[in-house]
Order: sequence, then structure tokens, then C-alpha cells
Amino acid sequence: MNMKKFLLLLAFLPGLLHAKDLIVLQSGLRFEGHIVRMSPQHLVFENDGQRFRIPASDLAFVGLDEAESMDDVDACLRAYNDTRLRGRQWHNFFGGVFFGPITVIYDLVKTYHPLKDERVLLLSRNKGYFSDPIYLECYSYRAKTSATLQAAGGWATWVLLFSKR
Repeated sequence: MNMKKFLLLLAFLPGLLHAKDLIVLQSGLRFEGHIVRMSPQHLVFENDGQRFRIPASDLAFVGLDEAESMDDVDACLRAYNDTRLRGRQWHNFFGGVFFGPITVIYDLVKTYHPLKDERVLLLSRNKGYFSDPIYLECYSYRAKTSATLQAAGGWATWVLLFSKR
């Protein structure tokens, strides 16, 4: 009997874990589904494949599912694209060639911020995200990873070129 309950639970678990957004109207009606778009005037809501446009004046409560936030993904993609504007690939590479592990350790310890990179400051179209913590975390991670790998590549080049065969 316990095995049947366990298998039944496993069958319905994906549906239970897939949380949905919750909307409560001024009239007291409640709906679960997925919020497609929000604006100050209205909200576009999808439920069972149908889309509904609800005026903001009719909303009493909006509960958002935080499991998948498109804003976080968008901010990370913008940060990753902005790290390409940094340049400095050759600086990191030759730092690794001339100073080896010191450059790699320096790149791992250094704090990267878009306001400290002149090219990013000049060329980026995402200046509004420079204070967003998600953007800054993704920018720092990507810049640190890129700089460290470039310095490690320079160090490996030095080892390969000057090692005795």
C-alpha cells in the first residue's frame, strides 16, 4: 500500500512543484497562471492557454512565482555582453606570460566593477543596470573568469615555450 502512495506522489510531484503566479481581483476572485506582461495600466495574464488583460484598478493582490525570474536572466546576459567590451585580453595574457601565477592570483582576488572599466562605461548601453546586484554579480563573475583564464593561458604559454625538452 505504501508503494502505491509513493508512486502516486511521484506521478503528481512535477505538477505540484510547478508554482504559478496568483492574482486576486477586487471582487474576491482568485486565479492561478502565468503573468506575461505588467504595466502601470494593466496586466496580461495567461491561464490554461488563454490570455487575459486585466486593468490595474481591478487588481487587489498579485503574487509572483520567484522560481524563474526573467529579469535576473536578462541582467546576467547584459552583464556577460558588457564584459566583452572590457578588452584587456592581451594585457591579461602577457601578464600571465611575464608574471605567471602572480597575475592569475591577482585576477582571482581583484574586484571587477563596470564603473572602473572605461570602455564599458563609454560603450555600454546598459548603464541603468550598473547598480543592480544581479548584474554586478554576473559581471564580476564573468570578468574574473575571463581575466583568470587569459592569464593562465599566458602562463601556460610561457611554460611551454621555455620548458626544457
